[in-house]
This record gives sequence, C-alpha cells and structure tokens, in this order.
Amino acid sequence: MKLTYKQTEKRPENSFLARQDRMPCIEQNWHFHKELELIYFIKSTGTRYVGNSIGNFAPGELYLIGSNVPHLFKNHKEYYADKLEDEAVNLIVIKFENDFLGSDFLDLAEAKKLQVLFKKANMGLQFSKAATYLAHNHILGLVGNKGLSRIIGLLKILDILSVSENYKPLCSEVITNTYNKNEKDRMARVILFLTENFDKKIELEEVASIAFMTPNAFCRYFKKRTHKSFTQYLNEIRLRHACKLLIEGEMQISTVCYQSGFNTLTNFNRQFKALMKVTPSEYMEKYNKKITSII
Repeated sequence: MKLTYKQTEKRPENSFLARQDRMPCIEQNWHFHKELELIYFIKSTGTRYVGNSIGNFAPGELYLIGSNVPHLFKNHKEYYADKLEDEAVNLIVIKFENDFLGSDFLDLAEAKKLQVLFKKANMGLQFSKAATYLAHNHILGLVGNKGLSRIIGLLKILDILSVSENYKPLCSEVITNTYNKNEKDRMARVILFLTENFDKKIELEEVASIAFMTPNAFCRYFKKRTHKSFTQYLNEIRLRHACKLLIEGEMQISTVCYQSGFNTLTNFNRQFKALMKVTPSEYMEKYNKKITSII
C-alpha cells in the first residue's frame, strides 16, 4: 500500500463533490488530496489514522480533514468477511477546495471564521455531537441538492462548523504532507503492516526491514515523521482495538489484552491507564452505565 495522491473527484459542472456511499466495507489506502474533506459516518465503525493520530470512529461522527493531510479510515476486521451485509457502511463524503467560491472568498470579512476553521483542519477535526446534530439535516440534504441551493447548503454546513467551538483536534500540531515519493512508500508499507498485524508479536527489526532501514535509523525516522515513538504508536493502535472489544463486552479483560497484541495483563493495564486515564474495568463499567442510561 502506498501513500497515494487522489485526484479531484468532482465533475466539471460542479464546484465541489458531495456523495453518499453505501457498501460492505471501506476500501481505501493511506492517502491525501488537495481538497478539504468532510466525512459523516451514518453507519460504520473502525480505526482512523489522521496525520500522526490514531483513534476509533463510530456512527454519528463528523470529521473535517485538511488539504494534503494524510488519512485512512479503516473498518474493523469483521467488515471484510463475506457474510456482512452489502450496506454495512453508510457515509457521506463532501470534498471541496478552500477557494471553491473564488480566490478572494476567504479574504472577505464575513469569511474570517471559515479561514480559521480551514487552518485548524490541518490538524484533523472531530466535531461534537451538538455541532454534528446541527449540521445533520444539511449534510443529508446536500447529496440531492442541485444548482445554487447546493452551494447554499455547503455554506450553511460550514457556517455551523466555523462558529462552533465544540470540536476536537486529532493531531497535536498542524500536519501537512511533506513526504517525498520514497518516504510515502516507506511510511505506507509500515502503517499497512501495523494495522494488519498489531494483534501479533511484532519485532522492531521486522518493521525496520520493511522500511529498509536499521532499527536505530528507523526509530529516528519514525519519531520525526509521526512525533511519536514506534512503541507508542503501536500501543495506541492496540489500545484503540482493545477499547472496541471492551465496549462490545463479549470478552474478559484478560482475553481482550491478548487479542489486542499485549503479552502481559500488567503491561496492558498500565498502558491502558496511561492513554485512557482509567483502568480497562473502569472503562468497560463506565461505557455499560452509559448504555444502560440511554435504554
């Protein structure tokens, strides 16, 4: 898998792309593109990789990914089984360039907050449930809109998001794609290997060989590109998967530990507490209480 550049998908007669995808699973590579991208998940779960951040995504979540920010939304393994329904994934994608209304648009006084939003999108943004709720109907309606009402619909969505302070930056700093071609291929190979093998024992030497580097050189390279150590990055992938298993509540914590790639329960508990600020049992209990209160 390569870090690929995606050409624009919009048609010549449209100023931006808005589409709804229904499919068995998300099939995409680690990629980037010139357009900013709004992604609204109606039905889907999995792991998201945006810049140097890792986390899970779920139905009802809305993301804004900045221009040229590398990203990948990958479903959990069960989505790729043949038994899954044809419409297990339902999402809406909106892609637009920051100057889709003209090169001077963002210089307008009325567009200043939008300019700020687009800059912050280079960290990747996840919006709160409240902001997503306000934008929900406008996002759904945008897919079928035509003519001027289509542009008005997108502006309404962007207006809601630009005035909202309820969002979470996914990365600790602005991330833009500065990889050269060889680095794109190298990072993509590493990320693909980690996402497909995180539940197994992974040796540093093995991953370094995939990048055609010595272990020491690879550790320096990985830290420079992701701003995280290799071990920290791998543990985050494993812990996000563990969160999914704990939420499902079908396994004991010890089983979740080993299913997520950890060798000892002690290390799993320590790493989980460091990242999530609660123990695995507290996390599972907290989530179950939330579900109970909704019911």
